[in-house]
Amino acid sequence: MGGACSNRKAVEVQVAEIKIEPIKRKEIINKDIEHIRKKKIQLFSTDNSESSFVELSTPRSGKLTKWRRGELIGEGAYAKVYQCINLSNGELLAVKHFALSDDPRKIEKDFLNMKKEVSLLRNLAHENIVQYYQTDLSEDMSGIDILLEYVPGGSLKRILQKFKCLEVPIIRKYARQLVLGLQYLHDNSIIHRDLKSANVLISPSGVLKLTDFGSSRKFDDLEEHMTKSLKGSPYWMAPEVVNRKGHNYSADIWSFGCVLIEMVTGHPPWSNYSHDAKEVLQLIAREGSYPDIPNCEISLKNTIFSCVQRDPKIRPTPSEILKMEFFMSIDNEDD
Repeated sequence: MGGACSNRKAVEVQVAEIKIEPIKRKEIINKDIEHIRKKKIQLFSTDNSESSFVELSTPRSGKLTKWRRGELIGEGAYAKVYQCINLSNGELLAVKHFALSDDPRKIEKDFLNMKKEVSLLRNLAHENIVQYYQTDLSEDMSGIDILLEYVPGGSLKRILQKFKCLEVPIIRKYARQLVLGLQYLHDNSIIHRDLKSANVLISPSGVLKLTDFGSSRKFDDLEEHMTKSLKGSPYWMAPEVVNRKGHNYSADIWSFGCVLIEMVTGHPPWSNYSHDAKEVLQLIAREGSYPDIPNCEISLKNTIFSCVQRDPKIRPTPSEILKMEFFMSIDNEDD
């Protein structure tokens, strides 16, 4: 009899579990749907923001690429970069993933910054600028993925970490491509504003690609080509950026000079004085201070010197840099 009571109790518990489980599952699904609905409202807070995003995320080729994410290959302050594969043709690509916060105050800012970067990237087409393909919003509204060209050689920063300083012919080859990329951006009214070795990618054949346009700014035709926002990374920042006196395209030229110093020495300018970002900014802001210009070929030294002039008005333009003596022998080296 005790056994019969025990069996009946076991059956009752089992039935109860069957009845409760679907209810819990339904509650979870409903909560997920509500969470997604709220996040969508946060993302598309204005009447035309959803339609503008759909327009912005339209694939450059007009055809949607289906892809699968692979290993992590890079990480920045705001996004992670993964290798991925095109499921239609097997091509390897890179995907920049932005995780969207649940904080309503932060999500709108992050979303607007991402839209700004995509709107710049989708209109760029140059051999020395990383190619953009499409933008995807995840179904659960947890993140946004920007599909980009994959450059398997990695960044100039990683190359310098592996091989230390570079030889002059390599510096000349990389520098010329970097200037051509900058020239294209400036001709299209865009300042990069975060030029550094980590944002320069190198293909296995030595083709250079500028990437990471999260800090970039495009000027309108009727707008004064000057901005006072503090954008960039400390070691490569121009004095007028640090001092917020207003900066324009010439701020990229200062940063280019800093990248030249990196390629010659194997480390960023100012890093021989301090590794503290605040102290580095104070050094740059100080009137009359200059980064140490390394001993190297005189034409390279002169190029660096002309780019890191504290007065932005006397820095050369990209087209003027390409006419400097340092770049005159590049054709002979390529033969």
